[in-house]
Amino acid sequence: HDTSVEEQRYLSQINYESDSFANLIRGKAHAAMPFEQEGRVYNETPLAIAGTSGASAAPVLPLPQLQSLVDPKALAAARNTRIRGGQLSNPTKLHVVVDTREFMSSLPSILHQSGFKVMPCTLEVGDYVLSPSMCVERKSLPDLIESLRNGRLVTQMQNMCRHYKIPILLIEFERDKAFGIQNPADVPKDLNFNTTQGRLAMLIWRFPKMRLMWSRSLHMTARMFADWKYAEEEPTVEAASKVGVPQGAEAGERNSVNQPAIDMLRRLPGITDSNYRRVLDAPDVVCLADLAELTMERMQEILGDPRQGRTLYEFLHAQYPVHMMGR
Repeated sequence: HDTSVEEQRYLSQINYESDSFANLIRGKAHAAMPFEQEGRVYNETPLAIAGTSGASAAPVLPLPQLQSLVDPKALAAARNTRIRGGQLSNPTKLHVVVDTREFMSSLPSILHQSGFKVMPCTLEVGDYVLSPSMCVERKSLPDLIESLRNGRLVTQMQNMCRHYKIPILLIEFERDKAFGIQNPADVPKDLNFNTTQGRLAMLIWRFPKMRLMWSRSLHMTARMFADWKYAEEEPTVEAASKVGVPQGAEAGERNSVNQPAIDMLRRLPGITDSNYRRVLDAPDVVCLADLAELTMERMQEILGDPRQGRTLYEFLHAQYPVHMMGR
């Protein structure tokens, strides 16, 4: 049957079937979840229940392992459609302390939808505190590469390993991108410390106490948090906010500081997580303007590192490019 009409017809059917499966996979990846099903799963398929629809089927919590933590009476009351449109608003025992800077992402909202009690707080160590002994540092792929390059992640892991029994580094990938740190074709044959893989391997070797985890999506991260918190004590805002704070710092002094100014200070060249508090404790530095008036020798003395002090001084006293200003 070579080069016959039957062969071409058969090959056309095979190609059509392959294209149909490819379109089905592509469409399912971008399909939107129905409004009445969003944030809920069902014990049975709604279409298999005679006389019911997806909107009238009994919903359960998105995370099945949370069922034993919910009061049955509160669950029955939450199924009343007159209460906030039938949304589930049951308090659970799963608490998580979240750094206030993490609210720029969507993960705290996903955790709240998944049944967690999200407690915002300004954390000195970590991004998410799951228990008194467990802390999570969450990194997106670009942030991970940059943190490994400038050494900031090493300082963060040092603080986490010092204050927590189970420090976790969570690498969160994006669903619409490849599940990998680097293209396999771009990975060099000789692994060295100038590559991302080499720096990550060195980080794992230096901190054997650290747990390295990864996630494909925000919802997967919420499920992982629930699994990690199993049989763990719940964290408190009071205890989590004191981790990493010097013993001489009072709670009142912590709440009275200008947090936006501190965030700006920590972004200056030469300022790191390990020396920014030395600037805050300096008696002759009350504001950022006082910092700019210091001499290079005084900056090096405060930061405790001549190189970092020189970097900060040269940045603050660099000449403004006047030629770039419009006339």
